Amino acid sequence: MSFMKPLGIAVLSIIYCLTSSVSLAQLAPLLHAHAHNDYMHKRPLFEALENGFPSIEIDVFLHNGELKVAHEPIDLDSKKTIEELYLDPIKKVIAQNGGWVYKGYSTPVTFMIDFKTGGAETYAQLKKVLKNYEDLITLYKNDSVIHQRAINILISGNSPVPLLLKEDSAFATLDAGIQNMDNISVSKVSTRFSSAWENYFMWRGNGNIPAKEKMKLDSLVAKAHQLKKQIRFYHIPDKPKVWQTLLDAGVDWINTDKLEEFRKFCEQKK
Repeated sequence: MSFMKPLGIAVLSIIYCLTSSVSLAQLAPLLHAHAHNDYMHKRPLFEALENGFPSIEIDVFLHNGELKVAHEPIDLDSKKTIEELYLDPIKKVIAQNGGWVYKGYSTPVTFMIDFKTGGAETYAQLKKVLKNYEDLITLYKNDSVIHQRAINILISGNSPVPLLLKEDSAFATLDAGIQNMDNISVSKVSTRFSSAWENYFMWRGNGNIPAKEKMKLDSLVAKAHQLKKQIRFYHIPDKPKVWQTLLDAGVDWINTDKLEEFRKFCEQKK
């Protein structure tokens, strides 16, 4: 019996890997789907990909020279690195699917990496890590693409704005706070602006959004798009009524923890 249990686990692992590859090959990416705190799901990365999400959120702490994926700085020694949880697995997926994450679709997947430790030192380590995957990572000059590849890197949290401004070519752009849309230096290296829903709105998804708040939403979206940037709100009331309202307003990314439910919501709209 002691021999059969490990063998059974190994067989299940092989089956899981095969089914994951097949399902990814059959999926079309959802245009506006952002997997909030993806690493907190039972199967990080793969649940998002199996539901067609092309934007995935990863919190990291710089700990003993490694980028550890975690929501809080607790027991970091036991946490997996960004290479183990995301970069190595996505590299295999891209190899299986002909150079892109979703087979037959040249849609890049964005890893939105939220720096929980200091921007400069965390960015320095991220650059070292990404150098080992550079054939997968899009290159930028400020907010403009130099070379599009399968993975876009977006930095949020403690952002290294001065360092990105100095780069002739960079592995990343910023997800900056919506309040920074008028900040020329920040905007120059940003491709997405995001803020907490409650910073701007009281509506929680009951009934229709009030007219005054709808005007504010439309105004923020229009401002971001005028700057040729994308916009996202986090801490949204995570339900279909709100998803639809945001999509109708032109919000680029719907921040959700309900991956399968959001996929089904999108499929019903087709």
